[in-house]
Amino acid sequence: MDLNDIKNIENIPGLSEGTALNMLEAAVVCLSRQNHNSGVSILVSGIQNYNDILEWDMLYTDTLDRAYADQEVATELGAVCISILFALSLTPYTIVERSRKKTGFDYWLGDKNATMPFAHSARLEVSGIFNNQQAIQPRVIYKLKQTNQSDNLKIPAYVSVVEFSQPSICFVLK
Repeated sequence: MDLNDIKNIENIPGLSEGTALNMLEAAVVCLSRQNHNSGVSILVSGIQNYNDILEWDMLYTDTLDRAYADQEVATELGAVCISILFALSLTPYTIVERSRKKTGFDYWLGDKNATMPFAHSARLEVSGIFNNQQAIQPRVIYKLKQTNQSDNLKIPAYVSVVEFSQPSICFVLK
């Protein structure tokens, strides 16, 4: 999985160029702070189970480190970067819009191949964990429950939890 692909916003109509770059920077910061280099393995579980490789070409600099001094913000943005790329890979959807607060999910998904890609066809809820492998499954359960408030939409909900210390993503369909 090439993290640089997040910048291919022609395939992701719900992201601006600046937002995509911000997410990429945060992912690189989180992975670098965990002493990972491009080419690190990531364990993928959930709707598919396999190992993948995360690659990027952005340098981790002091300036980048200072720009993302708030680890919680960096972790969330970095998790969104990785989650979006796996959503593109594992589902028939792409990101079409950021959802509003209190909907129970983060992003609206639309069919990648539809003539009307901006239709709200599915939901994506994302969470990031900087350094706690044991927190992944409890967080997935919590986030699945969080999506209950929008179940009246009767569209699929995906939950993605990314952990950075031993890179892993749990990507599940509700």
